[in-house]
Amino acid sequence: MSIPALPTVWNVYNLRGSPFFQDTLVQNHDHRLLDLFVGRQAELDSLRRYLHGRDGTRQALGGVSGVGKTTLVQMLKVQAVADHYFATETLVPFMTGDTPETFFGRVLGAVYETILANRPMSGGNPAMQAAQQMVRAARLPTGGGGLSLFGFGSSFAKGVTLTAPKDILIDGPRVLRDLLTMIRETGEVRGLLLHLNNLENLTTGDLAVAADVLLSLRDSLLMQEGLHVILVGTTDAVNDVVNKYPQIRNVFRTPVHLQPLDLPEVHELLRVRYHHWRLDRKRAASPPVEPAAIDRLFEAFQGDLRGLLKALDDGAEECIGLRHPIASAASPSSVPPVALAELAEALQARYYALMHSKLAEPRVGPLEQWLRHDPAAVVTQKELMSLWSLSQGGVSQVLSDLVGAGYVFAHPRKGKGAIQYGLSGKSRLIGGIVG
Repeated sequence: MSIPALPTVWNVYNLRGSPFFQDTLVQNHDHRLLDLFVGRQAELDSLRRYLHGRDGTRQALGGVSGVGKTTLVQMLKVQAVADHYFATETLVPFMTGDTPETFFGRVLGAVYETILANRPMSGGNPAMQAAQQMVRAARLPTGGGGLSLFGFGSSFAKGVTLTAPKDILIDGPRVLRDLLTMIRETGEVRGLLLHLNNLENLTTGDLAVAADVLLSLRDSLLMQEGLHVILVGTTDAVNDVVNKYPQIRNVFRTPVHLQPLDLPEVHELLRVRYHHWRLDRKRAASPPVEPAAIDRLFEAFQGDLRGLLKALDDGAEECIGLRHPIASAASPSSVPPVALAELAEALQARYYALMHSKLAEPRVGPLEQWLRHDPAAVVTQKELMSLWSLSQGGVSQVLSDLVGAGYVFAHPRKGKGAIQYGLSGKSRLIGGIVG
């Protein structure tokens, strides 16, 4: 017996639920299919073309947080599978404390599982059996389960050993080469595509370590025939890792920097989502938020698509039904869409309360000073030293915490100039400049 879905307030717009989800689009998912992918065709075509005709490729994709990098790579992997490459939804992250051994082990585990997912019948192949033994040796559960040492899997568990075999860089490169040779010798597979991720969550020191790790693994990992990698992170993070050493820079394609969707593309993205999320498939959905409100939030979030969607998700539901119903031949719903004034008011109250509950007072004070000074200002650390009356070290620590909490973001560096910082969309909402 199928269980009917519970009613939600979104039903008044003929929507099954909130169309403003921020999760990455994936293939074969009922609610967030890759069919909802909008825009990025030029970037997608460029990344896809570069795979073809090469024994191995190394590409990098940068962009501000929340701009849609991960979803773009998911779309690339779907197209790569159609082009006879192996790929899965798995992301292979860089982690704090990585060494060449742990990172190589994580990649080897990802390659093994990617082959197993795409060609289950290959499990008995000698190359797969050798890889299986090496993967198993590095995943030593001593109580509990669910963690993959290599950094992907279902969950963390108590008592899992997090040390890769000491000889992994002795035998591992040969095992990896054998795996890639095995799939290409079938004549049906061109190679294997891996998504290396998580750079934007690393500290400056961790990024330097990631660059060192890639340098150490240049020949034994990156240059393996049949392996195609795409490295993803913020613009600055990608540049820091790829450009630190010429030996790495020279084997990577010049990074592709993803620009934010423009406003018409954002409206098209939402139109496609409204259509997909219809409750009654025979009727059109009504937009739950006025287009003018979306336009204004788009400006506030400055290209941060994830932040924009979260704000719409956080604020719209609180405001649905609070205006007087209107009769309109143009709208199937008698409940009007949420307008900018009420949406901005709800978000300002919500984010103000969250700021005081999530941030320590020594961080709230400087943020409020900035908001009172000029919430639209783009500033350097030197200018903040004057505004906050703090030393450079003090400013750096405050900025690090505010960036980490999502109230401030760093603009991509321009040459050797000082890094510039701006307030995020939710900070601008707290400051009342939207509305």
